Amino acid sequence: MTKRKIAILHNTYPPVIGGVKGVIQAHARMLTEDGYKVKIISGIGESEDKIEVKVIPQLKSLASVDENLDRKLKKGEVPEKFYKLKEKIFSQVKKELEDVDVCIIHNVLTMHFNLPFSCALDELVGRLCSKVKFYLWCHDSSLVNPLYRNDIPHPNRYPWNILSKFNSKAEYIAISHLRRKQLAKLFSVDLSLIKVVPVGVNVKSFLGISESVWRLAKDKGFFESDLVMFFPSRIVPRKNYELGIKVTKEMKKMGKRCKFVITAPPDPHNPKTARYFDYLHKLSQDLELEEEVIFLHDWKNQYGLKLDYTEIKEFYSLCDVLFVTSTQEGFGIPLLEAGVKRVPIVCTNIESLSEVVQNYALKVDLRQDTATIAKNILKYLQSIPTFSMFKRVILDYSWETIYRKYLKKLVDKNAKNRNS
Repeated sequence: MTKRKIAILHNTYPPVIGGVKGVIQAHARMLTEDGYKVKIISGIGESEDKIEVKVIPQLKSLASVDENLDRKLKKGEVPEKFYKLKEKIFSQVKKELEDVDVCIIHNVLTMHFNLPFSCALDELVGRLCSKVKFYLWCHDSSLVNPLYRNDIPHPNRYPWNILSKFNSKAEYIAISHLRRKQLAKLFSVDLSLIKVVPVGVNVKSFLGISESVWRLAKDKGFFESDLVMFFPSRIVPRKNYELGIKVTKEMKKMGKRCKFVITAPPDPHNPKTARYFDYLHKLSQDLELEEEVIFLHDWKNQYGLKLDYTEIKEFYSLCDVLFVTSTQEGFGIPLLEAGVKRVPIVCTNIESLSEVVQNYALKVDLRQDTATIAKNILKYLQSIPTFSMFKRVILDYSWETIYRKYLKKLVDKNAKNRNS
């Protein structure tokens, strides 16, 4: 099926900086990556790869388009040039929507920053709703925000009353349940007429994760897992990786989606490490943990991994806990790295590791059974709010999640295929 063409409207677009602009750019990029043709219609902005930006200067904040008209509106006056500007915007935007199937309007119908633009869009929705599916994405509302009340002299008269009008020809989206309740009260409509689609965050960009590490983490289920444990070290028997593997098995028995990530390859100059590496693989297979225990060396070529210091730092950012399973250590450098990265630490209670972490980590006794260790790890992590918040953001607020759970469904469900 041919992908539909989608228009996204707002007053401004990047490189202008702002929260709404960032959301629009994220939406545009995700839709484009999924094969949709996206056009941004805005008062200012720059095109980027595969995303067309149609600049109509009259769509900017009215104060920068016609300062005198903006001043008069704030005084409660509606001069003739208001209607002329509205008609000009109407015809310009209408022309840009001729080949569009879905139109997403961000924050214009509920904000007063350019009332001629708001009124023109309200009329366009009514005129074109049989051909174009309209979504009114509401981040804020001038009429419920006390900061803007002095700028709206006559909220019950035209054109200011456009800000409280519910346009039944479009679907409304609020960015939070609070905004949903505020809008429903403002419009005097039932809550069910307003959907909630939260804002997201670009985890990959924010954490500075390379494409190769990101692809592996995504393919191996890091983001859907309840827990991702990580031990970056050499492949030598004293590292006791089998403890991590057996704890992972206990986590699986408890119904937890758990990963244990092992970074290092066997030493080509030491046959003992190759035998130990093979033993760890066999142990994982015997315990039916081929999907849960991830030997990064096995995937190095497929994902183009370097497994250098830079990539190891990236794995610290994506994993949930450092699990140092060693039976003996002289010091324990990963403990310091995890501390710098603010990653929770679980380690064996051998003297050298205890000396470094003191009371700032969960220390496990090598004599404990693995089921007890697994339960203690989960209990420990649940007591750390930052761990729980990280998992919440990854599972509920990454842009990938927002797109899959909300945006893609809206577009696929309601867009009209112009080629059908």
